[in-house]
Amino acid sequence: MSILWKVVKVATLLTLGQVLFNVFWDGSSQESGKPEEQYIPPVHQPEQHQPVYQPPPHRPPTSQSYRSSPHRPPSPPEPPKYENDNQTDQPNEYYIGLRARANKEGDEMARCFSESHEAFNRGDGAAAKDLSNQGKNHKQKMEQLHKEASNWIYLENNRDRKPGEIDLHGLYVKEAIAHTDTALAEAKLRGDSEIRLIVGKGSHSEGGVAKVKLAIEELMRKYQLVAEFDTSNSGVLVVELNGR
Repeated sequence: MSILWKVVKVATLLTLGQVLFNVFWDGSSQESGKPEEQYIPPVHQPEQHQPVYQPPPHRPPTSQSYRSSPHRPPSPPEPPKYENDNQTDQPNEYYIGLRARANKEGDEMARCFSESHEAFNRGDGAAAKDLSNQGKNHKQKMEQLHKEASNWIYLENNRDRKPGEIDLHGLYVKEAIAHTDTALAEAKLRGDSEIRLIVGKGSHSEGGVAKVKLAIEELMRKYQLVAEFDTSNSGVLVVELNGR
């Protein structure tokens, strides 16, 4: 019995070994029969980037350039009509403003000189000198403003006048004398026989006294020039230049 059991046991082991051998042998042969697949690395595809929007460069709007004209004060408005044109004082805001500023500087000049004198009398020499310098500064500004007003009103009043005739309206006495001297010299250079000086009648002068008219009459006597008022207009002085 024991011998038979051993035979059965051996046969069983042999059968099991054969089965296992067949299984492993067939599997390995099948795998070895297949061609080995070659590894192919994935191809890198670069990313497709959309172009970033770039706004166009900023260009400022074109504008026309104009050549600036030299500054010129506004022309005076049409003067009111009086008995005749030579009585007109040519009122104008620009001109009046210049005169007002000049008068203000004159007031400041007088104040500074007065206070300078007071400081000197009380023995404060430093204050007296400082106030005196301030007064001189105001005096210089006053004279400059009066000169600007004088030149402007003279130019406006005589812009369209023919040579040989000048209008002295709006001028102070010293200013009228200076412009008359210039006009006389120019008339003589042109060879004019006479010059007409519009001095006005003094209707708009303070106290009704024609200061410019009297001063120009005196100037003609000083120059020994024959001068008579126009018979049709007592505000126009006609000066003879022959032989002078």
